[in-house]
Parts: sequence; structure tokens; C-alpha cells
Amino acid sequence: MRTRGGESSNLDRVRPTASVRRKRGGPKEVEVDDEGYPGGPLDKSLLVNYEHHVARQLWNGLDRGELKVVSHGRKINKLGEPHERIQAVVELSGLGGLLHASYESLDRGLLCAFVERWHAETNSFHLPVGEMTITLDDVSNLLHLPIVGQFYTQETLDSDSANDLLVESLRVDRALVSEETRHCQGAHVRLSWLRDVYGDACSRRLTGGYSWAAAALTHMYEQLGDCSYANTKQLAGYATLLQGWIYEHFPSIGMRRMQALYSEDQPRCRLYDAGKGTSIVVQSQLDTLTPASIRFCPYNEHREERPFEWISLFCGYLRLGNWTQLHMPERVLRQYGYTQIIPRNPSVLGHGHPDTNEIDRRWLHFNDYVINDYAIAPHPDACIQEYMAWFRAVSHLYVINTDEDDCSVPIPSYARDHEAVPSHPEESHLALGICRRITETLQPLLDHDDVVEGNPVWEGIQAAIMLARGATDERVVYVRRHARRND
Repeated sequence: MRTRGGESSNLDRVRPTASVRRKRGGPKEVEVDDEGYPGGPLDKSLLVNYEHHVARQLWNGLDRGELKVVSHGRKINKLGEPHERIQAVVELSGLGGLLHASYESLDRGLLCAFVERWHAETNSFHLPVGEMTITLDDVSNLLHLPIVGQFYTQETLDSDSANDLLVESLRVDRALVSEETRHCQGAHVRLSWLRDVYGDACSRRLTGGYSWAAAALTHMYEQLGDCSYANTKQLAGYATLLQGWIYEHFPSIGMRRMQALYSEDQPRCRLYDAGKGTSIVVQSQLDTLTPASIRFCPYNEHREERPFEWISLFCGYLRLGNWTQLHMPERVLRQYGYTQIIPRNPSVLGHGHPDTNEIDRRWLHFNDYVINDYAIAPHPDACIQEYMAWFRAVSHLYVINTDEDDCSVPIPSYARDHEAVPSHPEESHLALGICRRITETLQPLLDHDDVVEGNPVWEGIQAAIMLARGATDERVVYVRRHARRND
């Protein structure tokens, strides 16, 4: 059911106190009753698989352990410039934006913290301010991949067929190809093997006319969904897309440098240089996230190169081969410049899962399936009055339980080997909760219409929030370090 109305109340952004949550069952309780989960969600109709989600484990003070992030960016970049006879073919295929788009260094702490907030039921990140996700428009801007076109279907090959294709496409000796596929035990080859034969590969059959953006997004949704469960130990997929998306929408989170030589005719992800290292306080930063620190619509200056395409508002299934994923723009209307409403339950959209032919037909006739008739947002984070109350009931706004009478703060593996900030251990947990409450109390004042950005009152409140956040981040580092030493 869709609900429309006025803008959201600032009071909806205030985090509930420990006493309120104790009345709802209390975060120390592990058993789940009809009232929902400790820390949320209270209404279990949306996140139906939350019982197995990593966020529930983190709220109970447990860490799932080391999370491996798979990336071949460094290996791909070592391939060097494409052969002059190949580059034109790659450009015609629509994949030219990927020639120099892969980050060599990944911020594992940054990626893992966002993965902990992804929910496959909604294909979105659940944050204290509501839902956000990677959209078709994000893929278009970040990677310069085409949106319009048919869905890509990859033919399943046996080893003999794969050998024939490799011999024909790469002009490689059949004996070498057969040896490689036997080594890989199937219709596969290693990236290092491709690099060795690349200099002699003069042509490749690539085909244009596909929506590579839909393929990339379907694959990303699939991998994020898998990794959001507590028993998963690896994040696959094109991590450059995820990391670039975070850089664009959350400018104050994570470590990055701006490329001085970047020009707007390049994919937007190349604006950033992903420095070495890993962010260690992202969980805390996301728990204290406010609308003022988010860029809901970040590509205004890039629109001359990548104009907004109406197909970005397509609501329905995306497909990559046999993988299908729902794309639901109405859940993140603020990312399109609209006022956020209460979205429909995904079960309504996914009811009666269509077959492949029908999925393709709807995509190719996308004008009949785009969302429309929504109100233009008066300010970037606008949402109807009922939205945050609804979201608080159906989701969990916070991952770390920081109340002084709650369970201990979880210690992510990626944060365990960093130096501590000197403090008294017995005061750290209490100070962490106090600083966060200061942030949550001041933020509604900053968002009030009477407080104009740039005036002394606004600047004073903003300075106080930044101080509280800084203290929060330092305390998180210390509490985690201290807990590790006591294990």
C-alpha cells in the first residue's frame, strides 16, 4: 500500500532509548517473539530472512570473522593498454568504459560495513535515514555502461565447445587451449593465462546491443544478497562498482583521494583513487549517519556526459542469464529527486514470478513499467511524514548495540589489529553511547527549517555534531581493541 502526505518529522530521526527498547523485549534477549527482533525489525513482514542475517549476529555481539573480498583489479590493470585492433571493437560493444575502471586497492572495511546493511528482500542498504541502493543510473554514471538494450544470456559451454571458441577468438594453438581447460577442470581459463596470450590476440568477437548495466547490477545484487548472510565468508562481484557508489553517495565515509587529472568524459568511478588500507570505524559512522552527510543525487555535473535515462526508473526484474533480481526504484525515490513514500512490499512485485520471455518483454517495453507520478523533493532527503516511523518498525536502523546496559560492542575482524586510542576501559562503552545520543539530539535541530545553513547557529550545531562523531569513532576503535586484548 502506498501512502502519501507531508514531509517527514524530524523527531522520527531520534534513536529510541534503551528503556524504550527494553519494553519491546530488550537487546539482550536472543529469542524472537511476535513483537519482532531485539533492536529491530519489530514488524517481520518485510525482512523475512532477518533471522539469518549478519546484522542480527552483530547486534548480539558476535563477529562472523574474516570476510574475503574478491577482486581482480590489479591483475586486469596489468594487462596494459588494449591492442589497437581490439579497442575499437570493445568500444562498439558498449564495454569501453571498463577499460580503465577497476580499482587496484579495495577498502575492505568500507565494503564489509555496507554489506552488513544489505537485504536481499529489498535489494537495498538499510541505513538510519532509510533505504538506499545501487541503481541503473549509478551504473551508467560510474562505469559508463549502456542501460538500454536486451538482457544478456550467456551460453553454457562444455570444455570442447569452449576450446573451439578460444581457438577461433584468440588464435591460440588448440593444444595450449586444451591444456589450460584441463588444468581449470572445465570451460574456464585463468586470468594470468589470458594475460600471457593477450599480446598475440588480434581480434575478439564482442557483440553490442546489450544492457551491460543491467547485467552488472544483477550480478552485484546477487553477490550482495549472498554476502549479507551470517554464514557467508566471501564477497564476489565487481567491487569497483560498490566502492565507487559509496564514494559518490557518502563523501565523508571511507578513504579516497580525488584524481587531479580526471575529466567528466571518463567513467565517474575514475574520479577517485582508492588508497591502500582499510577503514575501521565505518560501522559507527553508518550508525550515526544523518541526511546532511549523504549525496542522494550526486551526478548533476556529470549529466552532460551521461544524461538521465527514463529506463532507470524501470520497476521489475533484471536478468543476467538465469539470474533474476528485482529492481525497485520506489524504495529509493530520493536518489531520483523525488519525495520518499512508503514503498510496496517486494512480495507484491514478485508475485507470480514471470518466465524469461515475459521478463525480457517487460524490459524491452520499459515505458509501461517505469514508476511515475511522484512528487519532486523540496529538499534532497524529503520523505513523507509516516515514512521513518514505518521504516523503524520494519527494519533495524543500527548494527552496533552501544547502550551501557546492552551486550558488548562487536569487534569486526578488519578492525582488530589497529592501535588503540588511549582511554579508560570502564568509561569507553558509556562514552560511546553518550556521544551518539548527542549527535542524535542535535541533528533534528540542524534539519529544522528555521536553521539556515551557514548562519552561526547552524555552524555551531554542525561543529558540535562533528566533535561528537569524532569522539564516537575514537571510542569505537578503543573499545574494539580493548575487547580483543581481553579475549
